[in-house]
Amino acid sequence: MNFQEVARRGETGMLMEANDFLMQRVAANVMKLQKKYDIKWDGTTLVNLDDDLADRCWEAGKELLLASGVYSMNSRRVIGFNEEELDFALRFAPSRVTMGQGKDVVTIHHRGLEDPRRPFIFGGPFNADTHEDMFVKLNEAFAQERIIDALFFPGYLKELDGQMIRPTSGLSSRAAILYGQWSREAVRRAGRPGMPITGHAVMALNEIACTNEAWGLRSTDPRAMVLISELQVNDVTMTRLAYYQAYGCPIYMAFTPLVGGYGGGPDGTAIIAVASFIASILMGADITHLGPQHLKYKQQTNQHSLFMGSLANQAVARNSHIIATTSHTTAGRPGSAQYAHEFSALALTVVASGSNISGPRPAEPLGFNNVSPLMARLLAEVAHAAAGMTRKQAAPIVEQLHEKYKDKILLKDAPRGQPFEELYDVKTLTPTPEHQALYDKVKEELIALGLPLT
Repeated sequence: MNFQEVARRGETGMLMEANDFLMQRVAANVMKLQKKYDIKWDGTTLVNLDDDLADRCWEAGKELLLASGVYSMNSRRVIGFNEEELDFALRFAPSRVTMGQGKDVVTIHHRGLEDPRRPFIFGGPFNADTHEDMFVKLNEAFAQERIIDALFFPGYLKELDGQMIRPTSGLSSRAAILYGQWSREAVRRAGRPGMPITGHAVMALNEIACTNEAWGLRSTDPRAMVLISELQVNDVTMTRLAYYQAYGCPIYMAFTPLVGGYGGGPDGTAIIAVASFIASILMGADITHLGPQHLKYKQQTNQHSLFMGSLANQAVARNSHIIATTSHTTAGRPGSAQYAHEFSALALTVVASGSNISGPRPAEPLGFNNVSPLMARLLAEVAHAAAGMTRKQAAPIVEQLHEKYKDKILLKDAPRGQPFEELYDVKTLTPTPEHQALYDKVKEELIALGLPLT
């Protein structure tokens, strides 16, 4: 299966309305497959400990993708696949990808269940709205954290030169060019000129303007694509896929199956997540990104998302060599202890389940620059400490962390937090004493819970 054939099927596949695809091909089949493979959540477990359940979820996910295909939203066509094509794609999916240049070359690997190897860390602003006068400083502060392997989504420029940016305008292209230039400048300032930068400047075709080997995003930088919930793709992603595959970039494919949506609960949604992992490989992904999103809570650390993230990642880790990473989107915001409690719970869950790490970010940022490089460091430290832990070791720590924030996962109830310029000295790019004290306090809490942080 090559992209040429995928694109052709996007124009010639079965004609179908989006609602019919989602109801008849996704939701109806999920219900059948849950019964066929006996995939049920007990309502309390946060970290799946049942290997057979993970294997059944994998088989159900494969079967769902064969039954549903991927829906092309603009052409209203179904991109279908057969079992031979699916198996062939999985056979030749990369198990390791090298990115970056020079002394800053790094490699991400497929991780197995309870894998002792440290997970790869994607860390950065994670698409936070970022002021143009803070863009380089923010990203330099992330890039100077050596524990971060790849700068992640350097931030959205929504305003430029005092003007709001329209996504398809000429100003959008100018913003994309500056995104590339400023991201590269940030990693240079941090002493990591070849550090890989994972990103997209705007979610439109003008984003291609940030690509330049000399001053922007390079062929050795992963480029992010999106499968839209559930199992859908639009023309912007298809066009960007065609360009970046031809350019030679590693393809980073993200998807956010919605708990409470067409898959129902976390058990049914885990089946969609597995299908999305495999669909991403068929579409040309090298690295796959699961966002265990919840339709009601609009974040990824609630009990449903924790279980779904553990089950789906375990299914992939046990039955394939797909490179998986998981995003960490929280109700709490940077500057609060809840922010760290939430992303630590999810990191422990998914690292023990075979995933790498992307994040963290607040689900509902309050204004511009609502990020903390110090908290990205803490997430990475938690993820490294979780490497090699068994699920049985991780599960009670996850439960204790979940108890700390479970009553404040609604966004309106979560701590408001603070922006970067209140958490850091923007001249020295060092945390304020108060923010450093919060980091130290949470780290002590995590050690007391049994996490082997050093």
